[in-house]
Amino acid sequence: MPELISNSTIAQAKAGDDSALTAIYQLYQPKVQRFLYYRVGDRCVAEDLTTEVFLRVIENLPQYRIQQAPIQAWIFQIARNLAVDHFRRQKVRNNVELDISIPTNGDGPDTFAARSMVSDELRSAVDQLTESQADVIVLRFISGLTIAETAKTLEKSESAIKSLQSRGLEALHRVLSNREVAYERIT
Repeated sequence: MPELISNSTIAQAKAGDDSALTAIYQLYQPKVQRFLYYRVGDRCVAEDLTTEVFLRVIENLPQYRIQQAPIQAWIFQIARNLAVDHFRRQKVRNNVELDISIPTNGDGPDTFAARSMVSDELRSAVDQLTESQADVIVLRFISGLTIAETAKTLEKSESAIKSLQSRGLEALHRVLSNREVAYERIT
């Protein structure tokens, strides 16, 4: 997905324009929160870290240089660094939490439960990958970044990202196959 925030919007945000800051937040907040959930495994922690990410974005936006990295890569670098800091503080990875939220998209409880199980199983499987593989898989397939954007975010070459992606997908396949979990397609 191409960068959707224009350079002029970024310039306005850097100047303190609330509507430009809101546009950046609205576009990237769901992606960042999803990324953090898959990295830390706890929805409440992911929400807290997402808030911290955007506080840091606002705080550091005046120093952000468009030429160095796309804003999306810069925001995800902040998110990834906060996730790493979280793990350093915790010293132990958390297991999947019980999600008691109510479905809001009109799905019934059965569909919501099945989707939650699939999401939790995937998050647990991603937890089995190396940190670099997990970062690439989550950025590429959960947050929807391109290979180029993922490379900029992780400050690696595109070929390194492709290699990590390939090895990560193979490892995910092994982990999920070993669990012998069968899911019906949820529409």
